[in-house]
Amino acid sequence: MFRSFFVTIMLLVAATSVAQSAITYTPDINSPRVVLNDDWEAPAVMLLGSDDILHFSFDEMSHTYKRYICKVTHHNADYSGSELAEIDYLEGFNGFPIENWENSVNTTCLYTHYQFTIPNENISLKVSGNYRVEVFDDESPEEAVASFDFSVMEPLVGVRAWVSGDTDRSLNSNEQQLSFVVDYSKFAVGSPASEIIPVVMQNRRRESAVASISPTYVTGNELQYVHNEKLIFPAGNEFRRFELTDLHVPGMGVEEIVYESPFYHALLYIDKPRFSHSNYRDENGKYFINTLEGRGSLAEADYAYVHFALDVPQRAGGNYYLMGDFCGILSPDDAMEYDSEGGYYFISRLLKLGLYNYRYVWVADGSAIPSGVEAEGDFYDTENEYLIYIYYRAFGSRYDRLVGVGCSNYSLEDN
Repeated sequence: MFRSFFVTIMLLVAATSVAQSAITYTPDINSPRVVLNDDWEAPAVMLLGSDDILHFSFDEMSHTYKRYICKVTHHNADYSGSELAEIDYLEGFNGFPIENWENSVNTTCLYTHYQFTIPNENISLKVSGNYRVEVFDDESPEEAVASFDFSVMEPLVGVRAWVSGDTDRSLNSNEQQLSFVVDYSKFAVGSPASEIIPVVMQNRRRESAVASISPTYVTGNELQYVHNEKLIFPAGNEFRRFELTDLHVPGMGVEEIVYESPFYHALLYIDKPRFSHSNYRDENGKYFINTLEGRGSLAEADYAYVHFALDVPQRAGGNYYLMGDFCGILSPDDAMEYDSEGGYYFISRLLKLGLYNYRYVWVADGSAIPSGVEAEGDFYDTENEYLIYIYYRAFGSRYDRLVGVGCSNYSLEDN
């Protein structure tokens, strides 16, 4: 049965769109993405001086062309601004226009698809570290309409990492412990324990980022980060998944598709809390734009309002939130509302056709830390992705260099 109250709400409210490495600041901009070398599952990290290309894209929700200007800035490990001047980190013209665009074709929801790459004929990057490219409307250059975060790495250290359900606090229960070793044998470091700066993220979530990690051992040319309680993470559960690639045929996880002018609406099956580990394969929160209609162009994928519902009793002291790369860093836009008549929490998002991962988290009032245990459970055998960014800042340096990146996925086969 079509949950009509969802439509009423979403015709009145349009949220900004957020992805883990990309943020939009106006509801007119949607589906911001950063893709490395056409690999949609890879982290947005390019190798300094290589042939790597980062592809940036977004949709402006009309068929009216707008001239957008991009500006690139350099940032430290915590994304505070570095002390470098443009001439130190950038070669070329900062403030370049987006010249690659096309109107959507045969879609009920009109939009213009914009895309650009870095490096390009206007700009190349000279140093490693974190970067942000902001997009401005040329007619309103005071505030950015979108921003994209990415990194550039120079491979100067090696990183070996592994994950175990056997942690320093529990044995195969509800947590996972990451351990890693940084090998700087081919890189001259004056004071390794203080000048090498690791930052760790689980499933690319900045909410779970761990920094200020002291090595357990310094041996020879290695820093060993083992038996460290800061590297124990809630294991969570596999992400839920739905596929919406055809507006006339409900895909995986979709109960019903209806058209209420001027939008299509896809109602997902009502989700229930999970009390056991899910064995479904997931993409650790990522999403992939795709349509079975047309010829595969990103300008041919339509949009629909996707309606999520979580069947749990109402509770005080916080709120349930929708989480996934298409949401990004949690914001008030991702908070769910409670329907007292239906007895569940709900939220709706305008999404482009494709494959999406998502899950629900609880955030207590006054806290910024999400917890998935209330709706998803915590199970040590969950397959999670851990990214380890290794920065280096020599004494007196003006910025953090990114000198290594490691990745480890928990797998029962390895434990």
